[in-house]
Amino acid sequence: MTSSAIGAGAGPNAAAPARSTVAGGKVAVAAAVLALLLAAMDATVMGTVLPSVLSDVGGGSGGGYAWLVSGFMLAQVAGTPLAGWVADRLDDRILAVGSTLVFLGASVLAGVAGSFGVLVAARVLHGLAAGAIVVSSYVIVGRVFGPERRAKAQSMLSMVWGVAAVLGPVVGAAVTEAWGWRWVFFLNVPLCAFVVLAIVLALPKREAASGQQQRSGFPAGEYLLVTGGSALVLVGLQGGELGIGTIGGVLAAVAGLVALALVRRFGGGLVPRQILARTPSAGAALATVGACVVMYATVTVLPVRLAASGTSTTQIAVVVGLAALGWVAGSAVTGALVAKHGYRPSMLAGALALLISATLSATGELPWLAGMTAGIGTGAVTATTLALIQDQSPPEQLGVATSAATMLRNLGSAAGVNGIAALTAALATTSHQGQQNRAFWVLAAVVVVAVLAPAVVAPRRRTTTG
Repeated sequence: MTSSAIGAGAGPNAAAPARSTVAGGKVAVAAAVLALLLAAMDATVMGTVLPSVLSDVGGGSGGGYAWLVSGFMLAQVAGTPLAGWVADRLDDRILAVGSTLVFLGASVLAGVAGSFGVLVAARVLHGLAAGAIVVSSYVIVGRVFGPERRAKAQSMLSMVWGVAAVLGPVVGAAVTEAWGWRWVFFLNVPLCAFVVLAIVLALPKREAASGQQQRSGFPAGEYLLVTGGSALVLVGLQGGELGIGTIGGVLAAVAGLVALALVRRFGGGLVPRQILARTPSAGAALATVGACVVMYATVTVLPVRLAASGTSTTQIAVVVGLAALGWVAGSAVTGALVAKHGYRPSMLAGALALLISATLSATGELPWLAGMTAGIGTGAVTATTLALIQDQSPPEQLGVATSAATMLRNLGSAAGVNGIAALTAALATTSHQGQQNRAFWVLAAVVVVAVLAPAVVAPRRRTTTG
């Protein structure tokens, strides 16, 4: 590793500096967790405040409101690999502070936005900053704790996503009801200021990157392939909402997949080569996408189907809430499992939980259990795969490895939300309500191919490269 785990000492005379480093590291990690929570909640809060936003600044006609969500997601895709590249070359504080300040500025801009266009611009800035914050938070925790305790620490960060899924809509609704939707963004300002101050004062300085690494130029061609391909896939999956139609969406998605396939030949600077080859990291990457497809399909498409069958709003909220809490529980348990038993047991357990969820959703039985097992499985799989991808990457590529895992999670979530929704609509008929369940049988097949198969061949023992 380029820097040792917190708590390393060199004898009695080093005791005081070591204690100071430990305390500073803990404060910095707390700030990183808070920053990640803000970024994760910002991705979930828009659905709650959207009606109030549209009635205030307009943008509801012609489906333009979709850009408030899509603009955030596309910008996050663009910011994530860039942040990973920067994280491997500069002091961790530069990326963390810079991305948090951009997030703060975007929050102010969103809060004072007087038109729909300005608000979309603010959401794009939010997405860029959020992508960088996610990468910097995981990198800070990974470097501060070192490879020995990284798995347990990263599972704590994975829990944040489940917490954000619960808190985001609830806090958004409460703040909007009390003070108006603009304060949802204004409240980010003091919290971001605290994060910046804590990072500047508490995060230990990292050793500079090697001269060869610093001199290496930015891989612009690979960046265009990664971001352009990912963006085209996302646009294709949201073709209907963005007004390009089904054919346009299919063409965009195919073009995006072709661009991403080319990364295997020309990549290495932004996406570690081991993710693109026949390695355990490649299996972990596939499992990350598959798990997120199931999770986000379950918490978006399943509630719509339940509502159509007459299920109450309260019961639907229970399903979504159990999914989020399941994610927290799955992530919390996984860190200790990986550290003690390696990658395979937790990946297998997560894959089986996801298979149970998809099967229950397909049969229409026990929707609350379908939600809970989707969350548990996703938490277990994504926490394990992140640990595997980071462990198998050289220390000097920790940033790009983390950004690659984050980007895969974004692609999986988009595919789960939009792809399964489109498949459900295509399979639905007015004469046979059960036809809608076929989309979730497809999800079950996705689990077997994309999650269970990589889990079966995952390494038994945990190994690290640094």
